[in-house]
Amino acid sequence: MESFESDSPQEQRFVRLFAQTQRALHAYIVALVYDPNVAADLLQETNIVLWRRFADYEEGMSFLAWARGIARRTVLNYRRSSARQIATLDPQLLEELATRLSNIAEEPISRLEVLNECLRKLKDTDRQLIMARYEPGNSVNSMADKLSRPVNSVSQSLSRIRRVLADCMERNVQAAQRCAD
Repeated sequence: MESFESDSPQEQRFVRLFAQTQRALHAYIVALVYDPNVAADLLQETNIVLWRRFADYEEGMSFLAWARGIARRTVLNYRRSSARQIATLDPQLLEELATRLSNIAEEPISRLEVLNECLRKLKDTDRQLIMARYEPGNSVNSMADKLSRPVNSVSQSLSRIRRVLADCMERNVQAAQRCAD
């Protein structure tokens, strides 16, 4: 097995920056595609591009911000080429989401990771309902029509799901902070 010490300084620098950002980069991609399996594939594609284009990375700039830019383009390319994707976001909305996520300060406990974990814990029907609510063009009224349910019923279900998510996030953030202390 090859020794890490024999790697070039550039390779060592890449590996260090790469290792520090993988979890945050994965959470970022999951937030854009909502499917952990697709996100894992897109993360691998992003990692390949990161390695190939590492010479373009400028010392002093945020490696995570640079990596997120590459990940965003990887996700956009995936969305363009994937006609089978059921729930796609408008490219302009995706761009805005990517920009907002890129501006989130790095926290020891990523709220985005916590949210994704809490979303995974929801019942499938609840997760589908809350995800559908935030698709472009969807409103509570249009969802009620599609589901053949009263508007008030859909609204109450969404409120209940949001409370469950908020409680889950609060518990997980507090637990992670206790472990970090």
